[in-house]
Amino acid sequence: MNVNESSMNENTSSPAPHGAAPDRTSVLIVGGSIVGVSAALFLAARGVTPILVERHTGISPRLRAKLFYPRTMEAYRAVGAADDIYAIERDRPRSEFAAVVESLAGAEIRRWRLPAAEDHSAVSPCQGAMVKQGDAERVLRTRAAADGADLRFGHRFVDWEQNAHRVTARVLDDRSVPYTVEADYLLAADGSASSIRERLGIAQRGDLTLAHSMELAFNADLRPVLEGRALALAFADQPGRPFISWTTEQDTGAVSVGYDPATTDPDTAFTPDRCQAVVSAALGLPASAFRITGARPWQMSAWVAGTYREGRVFLVGDAAHVCPPVGGFGANTGIQDAWNLTAKLVSVLRGHAGAGLLDRYEPERRPVAELTVRQSVQRLAGAREQVSGGGQLLSEAAVAGGYRYPAPVVDAVGSSAGTPLPWADEPDRWRAEPGTRLPHRPLEAAAGSSTLDLVRGGRHALLTGRQGWSWAEAARALDPDHAVLDTVVLTPQALAPGASFTDRCGIGEDGAVLVRPDGVVCWRAAHAARAPHAVLKDVLQQALLQ
Repeated sequence: MNVNESSMNENTSSPAPHGAAPDRTSVLIVGGSIVGVSAALFLAARGVTPILVERHTGISPRLRAKLFYPRTMEAYRAVGAADDIYAIERDRPRSEFAAVVESLAGAEIRRWRLPAAEDHSAVSPCQGAMVKQGDAERVLRTRAAADGADLRFGHRFVDWEQNAHRVTARVLDDRSVPYTVEADYLLAADGSASSIRERLGIAQRGDLTLAHSMELAFNADLRPVLEGRALALAFADQPGRPFISWTTEQDTGAVSVGYDPATTDPDTAFTPDRCQAVVSAALGLPASAFRITGARPWQMSAWVAGTYREGRVFLVGDAAHVCPPVGGFGANTGIQDAWNLTAKLVSVLRGHAGAGLLDRYEPERRPVAELTVRQSVQRLAGAREQVSGGGQLLSEAAVAGGYRYPAPVVDAVGSSAGTPLPWADEPDRWRAEPGTRLPHRPLEAAAGSSTLDLVRGGRHALLTGRQGWSWAEAARALDPDHAVLDTVVLTPQALAPGASFTDRCGIGEDGAVLVRPDGVVCWRAAHAARAPHAVLKDVLQQALLQ
């Protein structure tokens, strides 16, 4: 096993003064919103100290994501941030439903439970979370800094160069003093208008102007209107189909109303009086009950970047893909980009995997983004009461948590009767097929513990049935120090009463499942092998590209 712990860069230095030697880091992250700061935490929690630069010092007050699916919360659970996010959710009014309303203060025409608010305990140790993005970002900033991430807010990324060995970036600090950062890799988390993507000449494939809306931000005490309703968002059955959203504190919000740019000039059509009238009608409140704090036109888009990588530069989050807000997939998809890529970076930087492992990032994540964008567009069509096209409409659970990556290692079990596998399905239908997320089974060790908790520290995990000792012995012989691979034999005593690991994974009691550091199954064997050491060695070499 090729283990080289000394190759990990753990530089935690402060910005170098002007004229001094460049700062050095393994990973430079540009952009400090939800995806960038998540990437910083995912790296720092595993011992890689990134430098993150973000030109803004504060957290954006704009309404953004506030729906985080269980698979996202599983990633945060793995790095110790989930409980802090849930604590914020518990301190806010319940928000489980969406509705079509005559107005927010008026009658509800219909309502439905948001998918993230459903009970996911059968398939995950985590429930979805309903918190505003700004609150989640505060938790992630605190956690990332505590784990050693070098977070530089108020620092502006200017430009960069790259060669076969490194990226060299030019940055202005919070006093506009220039300095240089040298990094092994650069993560572009700089949003949908990414200057890094633009400079690389990477095209956006899709619809850049799917729809036009005017967003009208307001301050208002919505608690009397929302009390006892557990609403998270609403659509008003009015001209322009106003979309009403608000913070979890229920004291600020926004009304987004559609318009046709062919017939409407937003600069002249949305006068102060009209903005007041639109918000008043949508909320069902008099003008004296709210105050408009801003108005901005924005274009709804649906696109995926033509490529996710150029040399040592990787696109993540909105720099790589943008989808309509229907379904709440955007931030979740970006966070999973970071979860996938940072796991690969940690393996490579530790010397556990070959650099070619990073070539698998785009083939895994880009199809997920394409699927998610298609599903979001179909939901938008349905919200507009049009006939949706473009294929089967999947559940939100399948889109956000049930996707499958291409499997570079052959499945030693195989799909039943050779049936082709879908690229996304309900999470409870998967049986640990390579490329799918490890199935959750509750453990006896502690209340709420899960098989997903057995994958930790940026290492692979080999999980076997109760008779899988030959696989366990082979793993320990290959990696006696557990630097790369943790091994767990799941006896009946290890599992919660009534939980079966082997049945859920489609293997026998002498079978095994190999799981990547990001919780994705990369190989499984139905039963013991005649030469388990040789088999497992070959599988690990394929998984790590050693």
